[in-house]
Amino acid sequence: MTSTLDDSSKLWFERLYTRVGLPFWAGVLVVGFLPPLILTLLGYYTYGVKTDFTGGVSLGIPLLLANVIYILFSSSYIRRRVEALEQYAVSIGADKLQIQTSYLSDFRPVIATWAFLLVTAVLVLEPFFNPGYSLIQDLLRELLYSYMRLLQATFLWVFLSSMIAIYKMGRLPLRLKVFTDDRTLGLKPFANTSLLLITIYVVAIVLTFPIFLYPNFAVELSLTIFLVPGIFFFLVPLFGLHKKMQEVRAEKSALIGLRHTRIMGQVEAVGEGPLSEGLVNELLAIDAIKREIHQMHDWPARLAVRHRNGCTPDRYSGCSSRRNCLSRLPDTSVRSLIAQRWLEAKRKATKYRADSVA
Repeated sequence: MTSTLDDSSKLWFERLYTRVGLPFWAGVLVVGFLPPLILTLLGYYTYGVKTDFTGGVSLGIPLLLANVIYILFSSSYIRRRVEALEQYAVSIGADKLQIQTSYLSDFRPVIATWAFLLVTAVLVLEPFFNPGYSLIQDLLRELLYSYMRLLQATFLWVFLSSMIAIYKMGRLPLRLKVFTDDRTLGLKPFANTSLLLITIYVVAIVLTFPIFLYPNFAVELSLTIFLVPGIFFFLVPLFGLHKKMQEVRAEKSALIGLRHTRIMGQVEAVGEGPLSEGLVNELLAIDAIKREIHQMHDWPARLAVRHRNGCTPDRYSGCSSRRNCLSRLPDTSVRSLIAQRWLEAKRKATKYRADSVA
């Protein structure tokens, strides 16, 4: 029963390797690379069918090998990566029944994507790489590239459906981490997976349409057709996570804002009298929490991390924000005394300015 479930989550070529009894690397070479290799050599040496982008087999065969190996290994890796992310989402509170990643291994969308790639190739690339071939030459070339488009369609579907799965997982109710422990609230794995997938996708598209070997308008157009949607699908999950992080940040800010308002009401009630140590400590705690909230990331893929103000007791007098430095001081009584003196001085300065204006 477990084996059946495991097989059902695999991609079609992985299931094929299992049924034939081949390890993955052997399946990639025998099922993935051998058929297009035979068609390429047969067409080139027997009927004079040139390879796209390179024209000959000296560069065409290595490019074909790199394309097949990269696409098949990447497709399998993306599937496993998304499944691992699904387990992580469940570990932080996502409902497993609401996470659907089974469509990654569905062969029907692959067929639809395959048809789209075939139509795109005929409309965009065919006029440049079909210089008056005979019927048999056309047949060999179309057989070769139809098979390659099937492999590429598998990769394309796995990438697009994975991005959709990441987006849906990010929208589920999750048990987010405390912002003081993790600035990204535990959402960084989602962003890291999206960033990794778009990197894999871009490399695959460049290998499929090698503009570095064949700079041509058709190749540039093909790159644009596939890169733009890929970048869009990369950004969709990030914007969903960005919205969730902004909501959490706004919620925490509003919560601490209410507490700050209440404490400031007590400060104003004291008037000119000295502030109690408990009140000063609570003000310092609120200030520290506000700075922690301010340091929360708005984007889960943020690379530049804000560093805390590196104030030390001996640099207190030269710090740009004294209140930020107060929480760095080691002794609570010293902190309280400095905070109280600073607040009293600030209050007197404000009163002096008001009297001067009057």
